[in-house]
Amino acid sequence: MTLFRRRDAWWEQDGKAARARRRQERLVSSVAFMTAVAATAGAATMWWLQVGVAAFLHARLGIL
Repeated sequence: MTLFRRRDAWWEQDGKAARARRRQERLVSSVAFMTAVAATAGAATMWWLQVGVAAFLHARLGIL
């Protein structure tokens, strides 16, 4: 099997509840991952502003 787009061999034999549970778990894990990425980006942005990198880039290069 490949790492991406794997197909569950027992998908058709599982019941509706098992498939719904699997979809729910996948959705929850995706939302948790996106939340972690957003939190990391927010923390990096706040650090950037605190350190003054954005002010430096604006003053020297006229960006941001």
